[in-house]
Amino acid sequence: MRKLLQNNRILVFIIPVFLSLAWYVPMGFVGLWIGFALILQFEKNLSQRKFRLIRFWSGVYLILFLWNLLTTWWVKNATLEGAIAMMIANTLLMTFPFVAFYFVKKHLSYVWALWALAVFWITFEYAHLNWQLSWTWLNLGNGFAYSHWAVQWYEYTGTLGGTLWVWAVSILFWQTLQKGFFQKQILILALVVLLPVLLSLILYFSYEEQGKNVEVTVVQPNIDPYTEKFIGTEKFIPYDKQAEILLQLAREKISPQTKLLLFPETAFDEGYDEKSIFQYAPIQKIRSFLKENPQISVLGGTTSWLIYGKEKRTTTARQNEQVGFYDVFNTAMFLRNEVDSVAFYHKSKLVPLVESMPYAEIIEKILGNLVIELGGTSGGLGFQKEAEVFFDNSFAYAPIICYESIFGEYVANYVRKGANILCIITNDGWWGDTPGYRQHWQMARLRAIEMRRAVARSANTGISGFFNQRGDVIEQTPFWVRDVRRQTLQANTKNTLYVLWGDWLGKIASWISLAFLVWAILLKFWSKKRNSLQNLV
Repeated sequence: MRKLLQNNRILVFIIPVFLSLAWYVPMGFVGLWIGFALILQFEKNLSQRKFRLIRFWSGVYLILFLWNLLTTWWVKNATLEGAIAMMIANTLLMTFPFVAFYFVKKHLSYVWALWALAVFWITFEYAHLNWQLSWTWLNLGNGFAYSHWAVQWYEYTGTLGGTLWVWAVSILFWQTLQKGFFQKQILILALVVLLPVLLSLILYFSYEEQGKNVEVTVVQPNIDPYTEKFIGTEKFIPYDKQAEILLQLAREKISPQTKLLLFPETAFDEGYDEKSIFQYAPIQKIRSFLKENPQISVLGGTTSWLIYGKEKRTTTARQNEQVGFYDVFNTAMFLRNEVDSVAFYHKSKLVPLVESMPYAEIIEKILGNLVIELGGTSGGLGFQKEAEVFFDNSFAYAPIICYESIFGEYVANYVRKGANILCIITNDGWWGDTPGYRQHWQMARLRAIEMRRAVARSANTGISGFFNQRGDVIEQTPFWVRDVRRQTLQANTKNTLYVLWGDWLGKIASWISLAFLVWAILLKFWSKKRNSLQNLV
């Protein structure tokens, strides 16, 4: 075993396997504990070698790249070039905490440096959640999605609490390997492993669903996005026919008690001018359906646009000779029989380089009108800056579109605005029959726990279904099957600590990271000054 631990060539290929387990199987989070402990062993093995920083950085980069590859390879089904660029860039960003660790290790004690590494990583994840190049699928706290029973305390900490737990156990486990399995060391490690689990189990078994009952129906039309869904595809289904499929499925399951009918992302993708939405045949079909079922509200996805004319109101606006400037949106729309209008929410958390050009406003300031003159747009899809909640007479629904569902603090914004049911609409068919749609489904559990809100999820295809406020699956559809499901959920109105405070751990970690770096820099300059004085003497 010792020879194995000292062989970095073997560790480089073993560690990514351990790290990947959490995104595939229950209890896989144990692999995160082992994997990061082995990265610390990898660093120790290089401590007496030449070019330590280069060797360490390149080795860690390879480990993290293989982890990205093993866990998110399925993105290539949607975009091969995007998947490659995403993995290369995301891996590079993941190395930053290790570079900071290497710097402070030279000036602080090794124990302090280890805990600084944990804080640096939490800061990295927090920053990654809050900038326009965000790809947070592999945030360590997400690794507990398959084991939600172990992290019921996410209602206090969010997923960054899971990240802290991973690092605490990994550091203590590695120290135990180095110092030997002495009673005190084992006791400390056992407490850090078991106490969070015990707290979680207490919360899990003592929690009771809260709120009024609301009956929700979710539809999974299973229209192939590559061959049937969009105009120009091989077996394109006309948009009015797609609307008929959705409404026919709904009629099979709704009841007089149904309050909400949930359709998936881009359920209606014809491209609607929001100012004249009622002229389109699919929308007219929905309005007729609502007159037949006046107790129901409909929430579903579409592609829509707003025309601005001669004024370029946003950095994402495109230009057309006939209409002037306009924006295209990935939209959730909300229709009620009682209201002669449609409410719109424009997806805010856009997929970088696929739906949006990160920092388009900076690009536009640099290039000015050059992009438009070349026939392009600097910003991709339009978006709105804040979450928005849809209200009926009794309940409030959060329209969460696809990628947005992996951002805990962003989803908390819906709840702060009154949402008591989380409605996730998505189209996971882009990834095919891969781990991607299963991972995305599992992550919805974490939002349910953080907010203590029931989740209704409608996928064009993927998995549609329901989670209760503990993150348990109530019901789900199979993959790649045309289906419809109905459940009664509880609409909670009480806010968790996480809803109130958001990613407070990330904010604290950011300040502590700054303190560690300043401390190390001051020690570095003090050491130089002291050496200079000694040379003078």
